[in-house]
Amino acid sequence: MNNNLACYIRLSLADGDLGAGKDESNSIKNQRELLLNYIRSHPEFQGWNIHEFVDDGYTGTNDDRPNFQRMIELAKDGQLQCIIVKDLSRFARNYVLCGDYLEQIFPFLGVRFIAVNDRYDSAKTTSVDDNMSMVLKSVLNAYYSKDISRKIFSSFTQRMKKGIYLGNTPYGYLPDHEHLRYAIDPEASQVVRKIFNLALSGKSKLQIAAALNSEGILPPGEYNRLNGKIHKNTRGIAASPIWEPNKIISILRNQAYMGDRIMRKQVPVIPGSKIRRKANASEQIIHRDAHEAIVTRKEFERVQELFPYRPNTKRSSTLEYTLKGVVRCGTCRRAMARSQSNKHYSCPHARMIDSPCPKKNYEVSEIEAIIFESLKPMLTMAVAADNRRNKRKQSADWLTQCQKEIGTAEFTEKRIQQKKLDAYEDYSNQRISLKEYQKRKDSLNQQASENQKKLETLKEQELAFTSGLIPHEIQAVTDSSRKYLHSSSLTRDMVTTFVDSIYVYEDHYEIVWKFRDVWKQLEERENTPSTHSLQERMNPNDTQ
Repeated sequence: MNNNLACYIRLSLADGDLGAGKDESNSIKNQRELLLNYIRSHPEFQGWNIHEFVDDGYTGTNDDRPNFQRMIELAKDGQLQCIIVKDLSRFARNYVLCGDYLEQIFPFLGVRFIAVNDRYDSAKTTSVDDNMSMVLKSVLNAYYSKDISRKIFSSFTQRMKKGIYLGNTPYGYLPDHEHLRYAIDPEASQVVRKIFNLALSGKSKLQIAAALNSEGILPPGEYNRLNGKIHKNTRGIAASPIWEPNKIISILRNQAYMGDRIMRKQVPVIPGSKIRRKANASEQIIHRDAHEAIVTRKEFERVQELFPYRPNTKRSSTLEYTLKGVVRCGTCRRAMARSQSNKHYSCPHARMIDSPCPKKNYEVSEIEAIIFESLKPMLTMAVAADNRRNKRKQSADWLTQCQKEIGTAEFTEKRIQQKKLDAYEDYSNQRISLKEYQKRKDSLNQQASENQKKLETLKEQELAFTSGLIPHEIQAVTDSSRKYLHSSSLTRDMVTTFVDSIYVYEDHYEIVWKFRDVWKQLEERENTPSTHSLQERMNPNDTQ
């Protein structure tokens, strides 16, 4: 079997070689050429399969990179024997992460690691000095990354002080070409003006939202989407976008509408960190009268008196409960609210006038029962499939015997074909009659049909044993299924392991499971009816 070599190439946004309108940056090309030249200059790699993994625009301070993860998974599955990079900084800039891979993970997996420009080859490095040199380089790379981060933050701060805004333009405004001022959006600014007028007239945030919804005015997210602005939504766009009270409040408290521009609203928790915290008033950069106002300063201040800021007194998000984060409204696709007593869920947007969301409470116990009763047969199916797989593995000769039978069936197929040719030749040379020839032909066709069915069955068994599901995924599903198979009720761990979300409708539920590809292949392999689909529709009464 040929060996496999992985060329890993990485370019971060900080490298400054992106956005040139090219499929790949010059830095990517340079790294590729360097690695290929190295491979060509080392005859030991002749005949190896070369695989390329590129992460363009990803930082090296962590391993949250798609192709990096794909490469590591292949290495864990024993499909890669060597990984080669331009230098250590391309692999990782976190010295702890780098040390874990070089000193523990790769040696355990038997994977050779080469950093060309650092002249490091784990297969040829035995001295403590060489290893210490790589550790020091990884520390310096981490320091360099943090230093770059600080410089970028400092550069952004200087631009903010000059009045150059970074990020998105507030609803009601349009960006100008020089990025120095906001321009009035004629349509959206009228909506902002209307919101302030309603607030000044004494309307509550709920009444304002209801008024906008009744007039069919699009909320900011939908307005931006329809006007060509990219708007990410991992759960998909709501079935019926509506104005919400919280969005009304965020507009009423946005100082941009009285002409001020507030920048640097968040700062790193420590210099160089990617984790941000809310900036104090003294840390913010404020430009007064930076652009045309939609409301007067006096009107804005009056609204702040009518809607005073109150600290958030909600329960801590660290509180754990069984269905945390998975129950969503099937109509608006947003998270449903849990009652203080933790006895029921309801959609907070249902109270809006003209809201299409269901105006009813859904018992926590009922939702948990729906998920649990749906999950049990899936766990049973996964464990049963794993038991059969393990049983076959326990017989060391099973695969050999299967392949031997396949060879016999393929040989039989050739013999039958040859007998057909012999029968036709005998008939052509008048050694047998037409009737005898037809009799032989029918008999051979019957044998061929039976042999073909047998061959197909054997090949399906061989395929099921040697391939199929991704090893680490099938192992994760079967191990977890075995762990929870005999549980008497739904637990938080079961939800986080198997449930992506459950959408609640007026008269039914839809469960979206994790490991969807795994469940689908298990269903197909076991030939079970799809009663527990990836996005399962169930009536609440089904569990009663």
